[in-house]
Amino acid sequence: MFRSVLWVLGGLLCAVGAMSLLFAFGTPGGDMAVTLSSVGWDAVADVEPTGAAPVAALCLALGIPLLVGLNATAWKHTGGY
Repeated sequence: MFRSVLWVLGGLLCAVGAMSLLFAFGTPGGDMAVTLSSVGWDAVADVEPTGAAPVAALCLALGIPLLVGLNATAWKHTGGY
């Protein structure tokens, strides 16, 4: 039961981290799509991490090792198939 909870927790952490990556980068002038449409590709150099970047990094840094660790020992719980 405890391992199942850890699997779900790892999956949720990775999902939140992956979705947070969508909003982890932007431009200081406002919305990235608006800035790129008005300035063009010159604004690409101004892309910087936003407030969602630490959340994404933390969730992925916790979720990926958790799932890898659980997967590394999963064969022990299958009965040797």
